[in-house]
Amino acid sequence: MSKLIPSGLSTRQIILLALGLVVFVALGWKMTVDYFAAREADALNPQVVAERSNLPRVPVDVKGFRSAMFGDDEAKVRAAITKDFGVKDENIRVGENEQEKTRLLAIRVKDVVADSGVAEIVYVLGYSSKALIQVNIIWSTQFAKGMTPKQLGATASVLGHYFAGQGFVPKTVSVNRKLPNGVLRVFSGRDAKGRLVTLLYQQGEVEVKPAPAKDGKVEADKKDEKAAAPEKRRIAALRLNYVADPENPDIFKIGKGKF
Repeated sequence: MSKLIPSGLSTRQIILLALGLVVFVALGWKMTVDYFAAREADALNPQVVAERSNLPRVPVDVKGFRSAMFGDDEAKVRAAITKDFGVKDENIRVGENEQEKTRLLAIRVKDVVADSGVAEIVYVLGYSSKALIQVNIIWSTQFAKGMTPKQLGATASVLGHYFAGQGFVPKTVSVNRKLPNGVLRVFSGRDAKGRLVTLLYQQGEVEVKPAPAKDGKVEADKKDEKAAAPEKRRIAALRLNYVADPENPDIFKIGKGKF
């Protein structure tokens, strides 16, 4: 069962935020154009960025996220969180990925990128090593009041430009690729040691049912009233991942031949 942690966010919610891609359970999903309106068609192409800047690109070294370094134990990760964001140790939420058996440290902070709104940052500690193996930064209109798809599209564009201008290994770089599940991979690239950075964006519409009345019945179902049509709401999510070893992650695995 999920246990509530000090801030009220459940372990299960943290796990859902930390797993894979951000997935919305919704009907009638469709991609919209706010993200594309925020950038030029070729603006994230690494070669175009390099030509426009006329600056040599220094090979990037993906060591972690800010002060939190891959390989740090929990105490060091907690210290890094406090140093980087001023979050007190007792306000760091703790969870566990029950499938991968990794330990999760989560915080919510505002404007990790200027004017980007509230982000959930999840630090993942490996199953065997108990050390930092991944950092996920997630923005979503679903959990941040007042955040808009347009705002997230602008943040995606800013981050995409930034990463495209860094010295990732050219053959590993991918920009603005739509994945089969409808997610837009704004950027993906690796450093010389194979450590990965990915930036994923998704946007669409969901249908929201009318809110129940105080007596527990739906307002639209009252006598002599027609049932109200579900409200269409635009939602979006942006996810930035830093991964130490994408090919061989330190997660729980059943040994070959055990069953």
